[in-house]
Amino acid sequence: MHDTDRVDIVLTWVDGNNPQWRTLYQKYSNEVSEGDKRNIRFRDWGLLKYWFRGIEAFAPWVGTIHLVTSGERPDWLDINHPKLHWVKHEDFMPEEFLPTFNINAIETNLHRIEGLSDQFIFFNDDVFLIDTAKESDFFRNNRPCDFAILDPIFPEEYPEIFVNDIRIINRHFSKREVINKDLLKWINPKYGKYLFKSILLLPWKKFPGLLDAHLAHSFRKETFEEVWRAEPEILHKTGRARFRSHADVNQWLFRFWHIAKGEFTPTDILSQGQTFEISTSTIEEICEVIRTKKYMQICINDGEDIPDFEGMSRKLQEAFHDILPHKSSFEIV
Repeated sequence: MHDTDRVDIVLTWVDGNNPQWRTLYQKYSNEVSEGDKRNIRFRDWGLLKYWFRGIEAFAPWVGTIHLVTSGERPDWLDINHPKLHWVKHEDFMPEEFLPTFNINAIETNLHRIEGLSDQFIFFNDDVFLIDTAKESDFFRNNRPCDFAILDPIFPEEYPEIFVNDIRIINRHFSKREVINKDLLKWINPKYGKYLFKSILLLPWKKFPGLLDAHLAHSFRKETFEEVWRAEPEILHKTGRARFRSHADVNQWLFRFWHIAKGEFTPTDILSQGQTFEISTSTIEEICEVIRTKKYMQICINDGEDIPDFEGMSRKLQEAFHDILPHKSSFEIV
């Protein structure tokens, strides 16, 4: 495989239990009045080793795994593994953005990681592979596998970020021209029932929003570079925000951009995985989905309804251990 065809993975991870990280976090959270500083943004469920086991078992074709942290790393991880690149924030982010506790600031600067392939898959640390994944599930013909489905933005946690993303898309692209140019990428039977959303929203002059799956996302580095050239002000503003802010943009901006340009291959991504929020009412279902490998990937969002963190964490670890019992080569024996 030529280097230009290699598909890397970028994984962001925070060890919220690390004493040095907690000290720095506390220092800046006391100094900054705005931003999302809830503990659930950084809570560690002890599942990282199963993330690596999943990649090795279900996607051995990937190139380098770029593990992005603020400097911490788990003791069990072999940082000398030939397929692992341990990346600290200071290694790729401009100094003016540091230190950062804002995932949006980190996501919008991923293209700066040294040695990152042009084609890469971005994982948050709550997204896991639980069954076989092919390279063609993520890239075909050197283009991200994705879907273009119109979707209104509903009030939810930090909706302003999504509004900011789509506002930029509307500033640079005409909805009518975009859809007319690539009609079959927008009105595509692969999208199933979601296709009707787009049809109903076609009369609107501007993009009302785009549907997103809280799963792993395929990107090209050149898309990041292009958006940075087009919108440096908002991206710098996001980078300078120590904590997640209502004024931010996030990784979805880059996804929306390659969709608006038609630089993607229509794919039924939504059938590949499912997003769950951990709670007392969902924990058993989540564990069953993992054990039965119901999907290719799963997103396990931290939640507010966690009366027994240790017990729920143990249940998740046991479910992952049932399908991935053997150490990966990334784990120090």
